Amino acid sequence: MILFLYGPDTYRSRQRLAYYREGFKKKYDPRGLNIARLDGEKLTLEELRTHVGQAGFLSSKRFIVVENLLGKNKKKNIQKAVLEYLDTDWADDNVLVFWEEDVAGKRRGKKNSPATDTLLGRLLKAKAEEFPPLAGEQLNAWIRAAVRERGGRIAAPAVLELASLVGSDLWSASTNIDKLIAFCGQREIAAADVRTHVTGAFDENIFHFTDAIAARDAKRSMQLLHDQLDAGNHELYILTMLTRQFRILLQVREIIDQEPNYHTVATRLGIHPFVAQKAIRDARRFTLQELKTIYAQLLEIDLSIKTGRAEPRLLLDLFVARTCGAQ
Repeated sequence: MILFLYGPDTYRSRQRLAYYREGFKKKYDPRGLNIARLDGEKLTLEELRTHVGQAGFLSSKRFIVVENLLGKNKKKNIQKAVLEYLDTDWADDNVLVFWEEDVAGKRRGKKNSPATDTLLGRLLKAKAEEFPPLAGEQLNAWIRAAVRERGGRIAAPAVLELASLVGSDLWSASTNIDKLIAFCGQREIAAADVRTHVTGAFDENIFHFTDAIAARDAKRSMQLLHDQLDAGNHELYILTMLTRQFRILLQVREIIDQEPNYHTVATRLGIHPFVAQKAIRDARRFTLQELKTIYAQLLEIDLSIKTGRAEPRLLLDLFVARTCGAQ
């Protein structure tokens, strides 16, 4: 059995993955001895065969999750090899889940090899579930349901207020709902409660945070980080924003080394000229190698958080301390 979960709304796709995993445990593997997660970015065909081809231990099946194979694995012909394996050698005895953050670009067929398109097509024909960002009434309905499921009550204006502040980021929405229920207790959550206890999306403050890191101001950087954590923003959301921003800085650094013009940066990266100017200023505070190292560290933190290897807040604290201490 093959499952394919994908889309930018990683909160709901992670929840769905957990639903399937728990269902598997309940039916086949109560102790979770036959569940494996494979890093798709580094996956080899031999590794996939080893895990998928194994018989279950004290169970008739195994549950294997492959994350971000389509989006991140750059090995030549890996997707073609995986496709051939799925179509010929695999006996379909185990549950194989492909989880991707987003394959929207690949679905449009932009800059894809035929092998990528073929594998994607194969997966889309499997039991595929897409998780696009929620907006409008869908987002409002999700907030109402999440509050109700956690034993709380929320007024209609408060739903709209919360949706306007967190947008489609369900990681932040979930954390803030927990905080609001804890504060309000049995009474209904009002719009005023949301305005008092929920801070707007981290996008508004990311420049301040990266400015502080670029200035090697450890005290201010740590304060801004903990302000966001205390405001209810999930560690994975903060990490996503940091990773996106440092990816931009890395791209900017590569461009300005050849052509130091903010119009060029804005055009090539498709960002606002004002954002380009600020990004150029911060990018110049790092060498190209420093930005590559920082970006690699952020990707490693992302993997550590998702695999439960370390406490998320500690990892973010260490990242700030290490980066601000670098000279």
